[in-house]
Amino acid sequence: MESQTVVYYTFCLKRGKTPKDYKKYQRELADKILTYGFQEQFGISYVKEHVMLGEHGKPIWKTQNNICFNVSNTAGLVVCALSNLEVGVDAERICMARFPVVKHCCQPSEISYIMGQSQKISIEHESKKAAQEYHKLELNANQRQRFFQLWTLKESYIKMTGDGMYFPMREVSFTVENEDGGQEISSSQQGFFVQRRIGKYWISLCVEEQTAIEWQELSLL
Repeated sequence: MESQTVVYYTFCLKRGKTPKDYKKYQRELADKILTYGFQEQFGISYVKEHVMLGEHGKPIWKTQNNICFNVSNTAGLVVCALSNLEVGVDAERICMARFPVVKHCCQPSEISYIMGQSQKISIEHESKKAAQEYHKLELNANQRQRFFQLWTLKESYIKMTGDGMYFPMREVSFTVENEDGGQEISSSQQGFFVQRRIGKYWISLCVEEQTAIEWQELSLL
């Protein structure tokens, strides 16, 4: 089978639902996307009973090895990736974030990318008072979009491997370069990475090896 990966996504407004009802609503949307995608990509029906969970909770299609999928949801968006290779996908809405989260999950080079070269931060060499100020520091708009750009890449990797949060986020680091209208993503870990920013959202994809990628917005759901 030729390597092929498809990323389906659909927007979903809250419609006044409670948080619990909204999560149920998003799970139902994910099931509808998977039902559509399995038929389109694999020519088979998506059956929940054919899904088992890996050691750390990754959903696995147990009846056939070359059928892989992954799901992500955030406020207002549901994303499903289908592939004949191991795949992980993460979607996040760009929202408020504080510097301690950046420091906890990012390498120094990533922190410089997020904060900007003009604002290099090294808490270890600052006074206690300055460190406390950094602890309260909220990211500005540009810093937030760069942080979630890297965060979703990290999440996509640990979801592809199936390790989840058992794998330290700092152990997978990224360099992103934008040149001639394109994007080059380098990682400390093995994988094929692609991402797309859609409005207020970052969607990042990790596949175990290079593959053709197709993006599809589904508005029929």
